[in-house]
Amino acid sequence: MAALAVHDLRQLRLRSHRLGESPSRGPAETVRRMLAVQAQNLAGARWSLGLRTPGLTDAALADALRAGTIVQTWTMRGTLHLTAPADAPWLLSLLGPRAWSGRGKLWRDAGLTGAVFEKAADVLGTALEGTALPRNTVLRLLEDAGIPTGGQRGSHILRYLAETQVVIIGPPQGRTQTFASFRDRIPAVEPPGREEALARLAFRYISGHGPATARDLAWWSGLTLADSRLALHLAAPALAVLPADGEPSYADPEVLDARSGGPATAHLLPGFDEYTIGYADRTLVLEERHRSAVGPAVNGLFRPALAVSGRIRGTWEQENRGGSVRLRVATFPGEALPGAHGAAALRAAADRYSRFLELPVVLDGADG
Repeated sequence: MAALAVHDLRQLRLRSHRLGESPSRGPAETVRRMLAVQAQNLAGARWSLGLRTPGLTDAALADALRAGTIVQTWTMRGTLHLTAPADAPWLLSLLGPRAWSGRGKLWRDAGLTGAVFEKAADVLGTALEGTALPRNTVLRLLEDAGIPTGGQRGSHILRYLAETQVVIIGPPQGRTQTFASFRDRIPAVEPPGREEALARLAFRYISGHGPATARDLAWWSGLTLADSRLALHLAAPALAVLPADGEPSYADPEVLDARSGGPATAHLLPGFDEYTIGYADRTLVLEERHRSAVGPAVNGLFRPALAVSGRIRGTWEQENRGGSVRLRVATFPGEALPGAHGAAALRAAADRYSRFLELPVVLDGADG
C-alpha cells in the first residue's frame, strides 16, 4: 500500500470516530465503538455522543445514563469516561492499577492507607446496596463512620473505590452526581486474561480512533509504551498497518474505503472530544501553531474546537440565553471557512447541535 495523503488519513480518522459517512445507530453503539469517551465535563461528553449518533437528543442521552445502558466512571488515567457497562470491568481491571500506581505520595500526604480504603469499601458496599445516593450523602456516610473526607481525601477515596469496582457513578439526579454499588449497575462477567484484554483494548481503540500509533494508545490508556506495543502486536492480525516513515500507524480495515472527496463538512467538537484529545500526537488534525488556542491550557482544559473536513480550524463558545443558545465561532488567523461550502457546512453543524439540544441555536459569523 502506498503512503496515504494527509487528507486521506483525516478521512480515515473521521470515519473511525463515526464523524464521517458511517454514523452509529444509537448512543450505546457509539460508546461501544469508541470504547471510552472522556467525560469529566459530562455535558460535553453527551454532545460528543450526539455528534456521532444521528437523531440523538440530550434528553434521550440523559435517559440512557439513568437506565445504565451507558455508565460513567474513572476507566483510565484517573479521568472520568463514558463506557458500555460490559466494558467497565475489564477496562478497570487492566488500567486501574496503572492509574493509581502513581498516587502513593498523594495518598501518604492525605493520610490515606490501605486500611482506610478497606474500611470505606465496607461502609459504602453496604450503604449503596440497591440504591444510589448523592455525593454529599456518600461523603457524610464516610464521615459518620470515622473516615475524614476533607480536602481531597473524599475525592481520592471515591475514585479509588470506583477504580477497584466497589462503587460507580449512579444515575444523575438533575445536576447532582450520585454513587451506586458497582455490582448493582454492572453485569457480572468473567474477566479476560491480560493478553486478551490488551488485544481487545488495542483493537477497540484503533476501531474508534485510528489511524493511531502505539504512542497514541499509551497516552490514551495510561499503559506503558511497551505494553501498548505489545497490545497492538497482539491485535495486529485484525488491523491494517499503514505505511509510515517512523512508528507504524494502525487502522480498522473497515474504514479503508473512506477516502473520498466531496463538499466540506464541519463539526462543532466539545472541549474534551476524543477527536481532539485521544492522541499523543495531534498534528494530523491540529497544526502545532494553533495548539495553544485549543489546549491543553495551564489548567488542563481544552476549548471547544471547529473541525472542517477533519482539520481543526478554529474554536467556538456558547452563551445560553433562556430558551436559546448563541454560538460564537472564531477561526484561526488565515483559516477562514472555504467559501460558500464552508459556511453551509458550519450552518449544518449548528443545526445539528440545535436538534440535539432541542433549542434554537443562533450562529454568529465566523471570522478569520
